[in-house]
Amino acid sequence: MSSQAALATNESPSWFSLNALDVWQAALHRGEVAAAPAEGVYGYVAAPFHVEALQSLLEAKNRAPTKGYIVLIENLSQLSLFCPVLPEACHQAMQTYWHPSQPPTTLVLPALPTLPKLLTGGLPTIAIRLPQQPYMQSYLAAAGMPLVSTSLNLSGQPPATHANHIPVGVPALTLPYALSGTPSRIYNPLENTWLR
Repeated sequence: MSSQAALATNESPSWFSLNALDVWQAALHRGEVAAAPAEGVYGYVAAPFHVEALQSLLEAKNRAPTKGYIVLIENLSQLSLFCPVLPEACHQAMQTYWHPSQPPTTLVLPALPTLPKLLTGGLPTIAIRLPQQPYMQSYLAAAGMPLVSTSLNLSGQPPATHANHIPVGVPALTLPYALSGTPSRIYNPLENTWLR
């Protein structure tokens, strides 16, 4: 879906300019790393099934390949790309935590065994979030696919809350205000455990 088509169906079409969306979208579909605002921090984003893009993210973040990534989805139908049939505990967690009244919550869910190891960190699970922020829904619709997301900052560094934290040359979507700096919560419904 083109960014124009995506925006035509969005209730808040003015979050990002059409030109910025087109450049950003094209970079993602070429397998490049881009940047976008999550709920609390700016992050790198990439196509989840493009192994070269996942490798580029590792290099940009100086990240261990065993950590895996968070995947952002636009709707529940995209879960089938990443997960087998899910048990009731997972459905209950989605109903509870993927709701506008809740803080951003990433769920650790069973992963399909065919997923790239760089995506899952070689684990049998995958971290997935369905964002409730309208601007995130807008760019996920424009991307036309789920996106891998990881914060811009290196481990131990302050969170990237302003657009000027985005490295020069990275295709990016930006907001005219600072983000909160708060990362999403992470919950494993199979173990009933909060990881963050």
